[in-house]
Amino acid sequence: MMASLNRIIVLKTLIKHETLLFSDIAKEENLGMIPNEIHLQFLLDELVESDHIHILSGVTPCTYTITVKGINEGKRLAREGENLDPSRAK
Repeated sequence: MMASLNRIIVLKTLIKHETLLFSDIAKEENLGMIPNEIHLQFLLDELVESDHIHILSGVTPCTYTITVKGINEGKRLAREGENLDPSRAK
């Protein structure tokens, strides 16, 4: 079963790369899937609004960078996901 695009995947991608253009975030090799670009933009907008990522000012094309808050949230969500994964049970 293929995972659907979500905040965890976007945050993990930006944690790994720190700063990326929208077109680079949207690449299959970065997300692990080919995203619906409208859905991706919605997630990015939410993450900007919540201060987990920033849009670099004065840079064209649109470039996103992770914040400390975003790094901490990405790590928290990853730990939460591990705790919910039955294959990781002891």
